[in-house]
Amino acid sequence: MASSSSRSLRWSASSSRGRGGWEMERLTAPVPYRVGPYDYSPAVKCLCNRKAPWWTLWSDDNLGWRYYRCPSRLKLGDCGYYAWIDRQTTKYERILLCDLRDAVWQLRKEKTKEQQQVQRVQEENGHLRQLIVQLEKKKDDLKKKMEEKEQLEIMENNNFTCFRRCIEVFALLGLLFVLKYSTM
Repeated sequence: MASSSSRSLRWSASSSRGRGGWEMERLTAPVPYRVGPYDYSPAVKCLCNRKAPWWTLWSDDNLGWRYYRCPSRLKLGDCGYYAWIDRQTTKYERILLCDLRDAVWQLRKEKTKEQQQVQRVQEENGHLRQLIVQLEKKKDDLKKKMEEKEQLEIMENNNFTCFRRCIEVFALLGLLFVLKYSTM
């Protein structure tokens, strides 16, 4: 069977099954609404000897009923062939099928909402990832500056130590000079 999908308009009136008010929704059929003429066998031919596709109804009164129809379907050259595949359903079966159809549509709506929410979260995560990258870059820059500052401090300490030692050497030399020439 080919998996084609359709969009159908659903008018829902208040009833015991919990629908509220009149609303028009654009929903996808729970199962393929049409099976092409070459997607099933044995062949069923219309009056103009062409293989007829089968269709599925999704109205509340004929929910899930399948039928064959001339491929021209109400156009010029339509032979008017129309034949039901399924038997008439009981009231209980119609209510059950309507409830199942509505449940499928509700689950699809929820799935769409959840997919939109996931997409929003992913977009937010993308923004947060960019912030993390920027913060990591700033952290690396600060780390580099700290290392450079530590290097400068080490060099300054080394220079100061060297200077101090030089002063100590000069002081010792001066002391030795004073001691040597003061005894003379």
